[in-house]
Amino acid sequence: MIPRYLKPNKEYDLIRLGQDNDGGYLVERSSISKSKALITLGLGYDWSFEKNFSEKFKKPIYCYDHTVNYSGIKKLCRKFIASYFFRIFKPKHVFKKNFFTNLYKSIFLYRDYKNFFSNKAQHIEKRIGSGDGGIMLNEIFNTKKDICPLFLKIDIEGSEYRIFDEIIENQENLTGIAIELHYVDLHLDKIKNFIENLDMDLVHIHPQNTAFVTKDFIPTQLELTFAKHPKIISEDVKIPHHLDQPANPSFPEIQLKFEK
Repeated sequence: MIPRYLKPNKEYDLIRLGQDNDGGYLVERSSISKSKALITLGLGYDWSFEKNFSEKFKKPIYCYDHTVNYSGIKKLCRKFIASYFFRIFKPKHVFKKNFFTNLYKSIFLYRDYKNFFSNKAQHIEKRIGSGDGGIMLNEIFNTKKDICPLFLKIDIEGSEYRIFDEIIENQENLTGIAIELHYVDLHLDKIKNFIENLDMDLVHIHPQNTAFVTKDFIPTQLELTFAKHPKIISEDVKIPHHLDQPANPSFPEIQLKFEK
């Protein structure tokens, strides 16, 4: 069963930012409106959340991810074009569908990336952490003092636990957090300690329906959203929230079971 500390206590004023299904997050409205900027740690090839944030709130956006750049997206285009010359190894109808779909997606992705990060947001090609080419969260906060408080979005594939202490140290500079937790069953103590030391309310929880669920009914991948002084809609929390969507619509949602 999922520990009780991972269940929001009330229903809050939530909105959805980002694309349908995977890539969208539910966040508390006032925590976004009170922020002066968005900091994203971990970008990948989906910036729909950031685009929605920019369209609706017109605030600065800074994204940190060393795995994404122009050349990487160009390579995707070249890969799909090169695949054309190997089409004889696949059934014609399968190749045709996959080729044109993937080619269109990669070209659109490149144009969208170029437009968004040239005009609406800044992409900093740095890994989170120390070492060559890395940047620590404390350093990010130190360089962004003039635009605090910030909203923080995190999806760094399991490294989120390494920055828990830095988040706690800088929480006075935050209005809210949206974070994707990985390997949840292995880090329950760290998650509990983080929540207990964070001066924010847990306003939303949502499982990634493609992730493994343990024999104790604990999803190993969870999205959590926190907010400082959130607006309460009701004393009775509703899980799932009506704005929730499965990460992968081909699979059913995971039904969360909490400890009493």
